[in-house]
Amino acid sequence: MRPSAGGRPHYAWFILAGCCILQGASLGLIHNCAGVFYSPVCEELGFEIGKFTLYRTLYAISSALALPFVAKSFRKRDVRFVIGIASLVYGISTMAMGAFSELWQWYVTGLIQGAASAFLCMLPAPLLLGNWFYKKTGTAVGISAAFSGLVGMLGSSGLGFLIPTLGWRAAYQIVGAVSIGFILPTAVLILRYRPEEKGLRAYGEMEEKETQNSAGTKALGESSESFGTAACSGEENVRRVQGLSDFARQPVFYLCLAAFACSMISSCLNLFLTSLGLAAGLSMVAAAALTSFSLLGNMSSKLVLGKFSDSFGIMKALLLSTAVSVAGHLFLLAGVRSGMAAGAFLYGVTLPLSSVMLPLFCRLFWKGDNYGTAYSYVSMFGTLLASPFNMLFGRFYDWTGSYQVTVGASLVTLVLMLACVGLAQKQEKS
Repeated sequence: MRPSAGGRPHYAWFILAGCCILQGASLGLIHNCAGVFYSPVCEELGFEIGKFTLYRTLYAISSALALPFVAKSFRKRDVRFVIGIASLVYGISTMAMGAFSELWQWYVTGLIQGAASAFLCMLPAPLLLGNWFYKKTGTAVGISAAFSGLVGMLGSSGLGFLIPTLGWRAAYQIVGAVSIGFILPTAVLILRYRPEEKGLRAYGEMEEKETQNSAGTKALGESSESFGTAACSGEENVRRVQGLSDFARQPVFYLCLAAFACSMISSCLNLFLTSLGLAAGLSMVAAAALTSFSLLGNMSSKLVLGKFSDSFGIMKALLLSTAVSVAGHLFLLAGVRSGMAAGAFLYGVTLPLSSVMLPLFCRLFWKGDNYGTAYSYVSMFGTLLASPFNMLFGRFYDWTGSYQVTVGASLVTLVLMLACVGLAQKQEKS
């Protein structure tokens, strides 16, 4: 198999472009912008925020239960077919919300939409890019994930104008149709699961192996920090795809799972930023802009953190991103209108923790197909643990009339996430 086709760009870069579109039109446009609809829908239909956001809890549970099937379906089925069908379900279910008037309709659709999201939003891009990029994996994952922030930023700003003009019903339908229009042709025309499907090797694989053979350097997947036997054990197990029973005997599995759950809990706050702004007395346009500022921070940090991880190590990147996110929480806790935009921007660095940093962190402990299987279980159980907070964050407001408790709970989970990451690193070194 050849490294690339003649003098043309390696096909891995087309896969990266496809993953950018995939994450932008699913995670960015629909998932990240869902919170912009909360207040308009609840005000018109008379729902409580806590009861309405239960549909996001059901969405998260459904998504989590479907995650273990993602890696398996990609190995056994053509990713073009799997992602294409998922994009239709995801987009059509979003369009259908524009016709709803009862809570149970959102609840049922949340279950359907959540299952489809598992094949689009979080796991597919890291899996595909991990297969296609032997080097610069962190940079590639960061770039693709940044598009969810870019599209989410533009989408939330656009919805801030679109909803008052056309209404939330028309906005739901437009968002769903646009998502399908981008993802479906991308899946069919561009995406492939492995380089072997096109007779290629992963980007940088041949030159890196030549360097290793001549200089005796470490495998690229390792961080610049030493992680004991992590790489060695990964290489030994790469020949056999491990199952849940294997991972259940590894303490690091539980620590990664807990860290992922904490990052997901903290990321739930993003969906309440528009409502938080409205509660603070901002206009609909200004409140929706908070989500845009958050997603701007999300996008820009993903571009930086992927490269930073490749250059300085994953642990340093995790510490940096967590520190910035904590600062954003403190601005939001202060509740000063003039500082809310800055707080939302800095808080946006929270979102790459689950979509960029923890996927890269887990690669330190599992390699090859074992990574896809292990990370799917980490994502599944972590998302299940975090799923009640989609509703609880709304309930906190219903109970207290303030988002202070919500922001504080998000901050606490960040600290717990960092503790789990540190313990995982220590566990693997011992």
